[in-house]
Amino acid sequence: YLCNTSGFRYNKPKGTYVLFTPILFPYSKMKERCVNAMKGIFFALAGGFFLTFQSVANATISDNIGTWQAATMTQFTGFVLALMIVLLLRDQSYRNLTQVPLLYASGGMLAAVVLYSNMTAVHRMGVTLTIGVFLIAQLVTAVLIDGKGWFDMAKQKIGRAQIAGLVLMIAGVIVLKW
Repeated sequence: YLCNTSGFRYNKPKGTYVLFTPILFPYSKMKERCVNAMKGIFFALAGGFFLTFQSVANATISDNIGTWQAATMTQFTGFVLALMIVLLLRDQSYRNLTQVPLLYASGGMLAAVVLYSNMTAVHRMGVTLTIGVFLIAQLVTAVLIDGKGWFDMAKQKIGRAQIAGLVLMIAGVIVLKW
């Protein structure tokens, strides 16, 4: 397997079959790129699984104590776990927090809105449709951020294939609904 910017190439004697983007990196960086790509896929899958479980748990908790109270509890328990991990790893990089622009440092406040929105949506339309619509919203936002280069992200070319992917995603959620 040879890595490129976002996927893999499989080389056969009679030709090359390309998956994802067609840019090939030098062989010396192949292993590092592949390992990083696989770790990224693993963490993205784990995040997706945990987001779904968290949605169900938060909606259940909010039935008992209220939505904003559940959001508060979720934020607090997440903070405690993250703090324990930082202390366990003895990571001192938090000392650089003053170097982080306020816009990004305040990103945790958005989590409260995400939690409230997620719990409310689960109550009104179920887990599957909630996660599907959240994914569409995330993809549309991600395409805008990549396409415009917002938030100090490297600007990416957004073409017909990416737009077609968004349309297919929306169609998939519609099929899931009915």
